[in-house]
Amino acid sequence: MALVYVASPYAGLAVRENQRKVQAISIAQQECLKIMRECADFTPISPILQFSYLDEEKHREIALKMGRKLLKACEYIYVSTHKDAKHSKGIQEELALAKRLGIKELVLELPL
Repeated sequence: MALVYVASPYAGLAVRENQRKVQAISIAQQECLKIMRECADFTPISPILQFSYLDEEKHREIALKMGRKLLKACEYIYVSTHKDAKHSKGIQEELALAKRLGIKELVLELPL
């Protein structure tokens, strides 16, 4: 099974701060389920879900560093189709790293 890094918005979400984590987790879950339904041989890996136990204010840099390590272990990167994903600085950085590492982008045409 190929590992797919799921890049979905967190800091770039246009929501109230007290709703950010819950909304980010929901989006990441939906994107992982989408990959599971459409790509039977792929295993989605979401840093938002993986590190949801961390406090964003206290551990953001650690979470970003661990997320980059996860990305390096993956064969593909998938970018969320959520409307706020296209404005996410974090996702743009993840995509740039993936390109430098030669990680292929998985594209699904299904809306979120």
